[in-house]
Amino acid sequence: MDLTPDEEQFLRAMRAITINERGEQVFVGLSADESGEFLRLTRRNESGEDLSHDPRFTGLRDRHEEARQKIVDGKAPLDGPFHAK
Repeated sequence: MDLTPDEEQFLRAMRAITINERGEQVFVGLSADESGEFLRLTRRNESGEDLSHDPRFTGLRDRHEEARQKIVDGKAPLDGPFHAK
């Protein structure tokens, strides 16, 4: 993914990104392709375009957040191939 150093630091601290089994940086719960798409959609949303009703954005966000919450709750480790689908 094309993250800035600040984005990478923040997302790692939030338990939002990991390295998949192929050595690719991904959002937890998402594949590499989905992660790239989610990053683009998230940046659009954060720049003022309201994507809260976009089914693709909300679907990716919900899957990612569900996986991230398991990590935060200590029910899953941060790093491992089980996050990418």
